[in-house]
Amino acid sequence: MTQTDSDLHASTDVLLLVGTMKGAFLLWSDRSRRQWRMEGPHFRGEAVYALLHDDRNGRPRTFAAANSPHWGSTLRTSDDFGGTWSSPERQNLRFPADSGWALAQIWLIAPGRDADPDVLYCGVEPAALFESRDGGESWAPAQGLLTHEHQPQWQPGGGGLCLHTILVDPVEKSRMLVAMSTGGVYRTDDGGLSWQARNSGVRAEMRA
Repeated sequence: MTQTDSDLHASTDVLLLVGTMKGAFLLWSDRSRRQWRMEGPHFRGEAVYALLHDDRNGRPRTFAAANSPHWGSTLRTSDDFGGTWSSPERQNLRFPADSGWALAQIWLIAPGRDADPDVLYCGVEPAALFESRDGGESWAPAQGLLTHEHQPQWQPGGGGLCLHTILVDPVEKSRMLVAMSTGGVYRTDDGGLSWQARNSGVRAEMRA
């Protein structure tokens, strides 16, 4: 019997995803991590800022935030460990037309709770949070953060005005924290409808 790539990947214990300015690489090893097998580059010549492998709900889906000089920043997906990748015809994370914002970069891809296997989040530049409830097929911005009263005060840091950290509460389903450069930390307790600054003790001007 011939062993397929999927069989080989399924029997491998460790997968390391590496994003670079010249593409993405998938590195495979066993638990000893003494030897690695490298695949790539995927998206040759494109900057890959974020990668995620999500096997919740029995779905071995890999996400890559690739930034093409021609197409801009898009979220690509693979259900066969990088054998093939989706090729969206346009950006699949888009701000509302009346917001005046345009997607510059996807900085982070994060899974939702284990109890919500179809929920994922993306932190982007300019600083905003996008959510998917169908396993990454479609995305929408969190309006409560997009229209926050503090938004005019947020300023770019050294890497740009980006939302770079997403933490879901493992117990409280409606609670989540995000952090952005340079707006600081914000928390929601109602599933993203409203957000409060949580910057006591850190150097950020915005306060609750």
